[in-house]
Amino acid sequence: MVWQGPHENYIDRKTSAYIGIYQNTVTGMEEHYVRSQSMGNREDVRWVTITNEKKVGIKVISLDKMSFSALHFTDQTLWMATHDFRLPLVRKPEVYLNIDCMQQGLGNATCGPMPLEQYMIPEDEKISYSFKIEPVK
Repeated sequence: MVWQGPHENYIDRKTSAYIGIYQNTVTGMEEHYVRSQSMGNREDVRWVTITNEKKVGIKVISLDKMSFSALHFTDQTLWMATHDFRLPLVRKPEVYLNIDCMQQGLGNATCGPMPLEQYMIPEDEKISYSFKIEPVK
């Protein structure tokens, strides 16, 4: 995978993340927050390959840059777990791959200030995005 890393990062939290080729397991992409929430995002991704133990899977190639996360949880499952210590109880064998053309900066009115203006996604802006998915054998 080519992304800014090796750790979790977001559009407004990536200064310490450097472009490179990194490898990780899906479980290794998890972050541990007291309150379970969306996690593990990687920014400025050019391509990502997800494979099983037999090296069979998919490769997603961005025609520009993308963000992605890969987890053993849906966002709904994370929200319902409520706390980090409950995540092992709800971890699924499936991989949930999230591909985003962009993400808004971190923060919201319920737990702190809103993101800075330059990290907000304009509500009235039309966004077009392209990527390819190829099989990996």
